[in-house]
Amino acid sequence: MNYRTIQEIWRQDIGPQLRQIRLEKKQTISYVAGQLKFPVDWVDIIECGGKLSLKKYYRLIDYYGKKIYIQLID
Repeated sequence: MNYRTIQEIWRQDIGPQLRQIRLEKKQTISYVAGQLKFPVDWVDIIECGGKLSLKKYYRLIDYYGKKIYIQLID
């Protein structure tokens, strides 16, 4: 059985959505990284759903003015 944590699933779901938002806003990774004072590779790691702290994900989400909504479904 392949066990994945909720954090891994969450990162892999949110990361590509954040990349799409950046592309829709026509912003480069380096521009976003500069605005957040992040290294460029952090933004890339986040957008790929990689392993960085959730706090860094939240900062990028907040930068885009987005909110997270969690819902239980059947």
